[in-house]
Amino acid sequence: MQLYKFSIPVLISLFFSFQAFSQKVTMHVFMEHKTAPENSDTIYYDFNRKLTWNDFQGKVPSSVPWGAITASGFSFDSELSEDGNIIDITVDVYTFFLKHDSWKKPDINSAYHLEHEQHHFDITRLNAQQLIEEIKKAHFTSDNYKKLLTSIFDKVNDENTNMQQTYDRETNNSMNVDKQKEWNQKISEEIEKLKEDKN
Repeated sequence: MQLYKFSIPVLISLFFSFQAFSQKVTMHVFMEHKTAPENSDTIYYDFNRKLTWNDFQGKVPSSVPWGAITASGFSFDSELSEDGNIIDITVDVYTFFLKHDSWKKPDINSAYHLEHEQHHFDITRLNAQQLIEEIKKAHFTSDNYKKLLTSIFDKVNDENTNMQQTYDRETNNSMNVDKQKEWNQKISEEIEKLKEDKN
């Protein structure tokens, strides 16, 4: 039995199996709900744990126009085991926020602006779920395993970046109140769907 391990920034969940040439490939893909110690620099996404302004512990860069920055991302750990023509692949996906890379200016303290930043984290979680869906559709073999996972991650990560930028552009970094309300509703509805699926 051969065992390979592979990690890269990304996340997601589900189980399925398929036949690839003479190899039988079984895929286990799931969203890993990690927890971190209270004094950790990392916060893992939790539907029941919203961000607070105390989580924004980074140093504010000089001469920046924005009031706050949310540093969030998704990642995955994966493992492949091979026994003859039986291939078993496991992918654990998770979403995270980094306190010391996230910051806010001293005069930014409102619940309104905090909700804007929370939705950046929510968008990251939504795209992590999209990664799950893309992995579910892929056809893996022992030969394409690493390259295909990396390719899928890069694609979804680019989509996440584009969505984050669209969110800031359309809301004018939360200054456009009407657009912010539209995005608040849109993102909240999508997060509620994920919560229902989880339950």
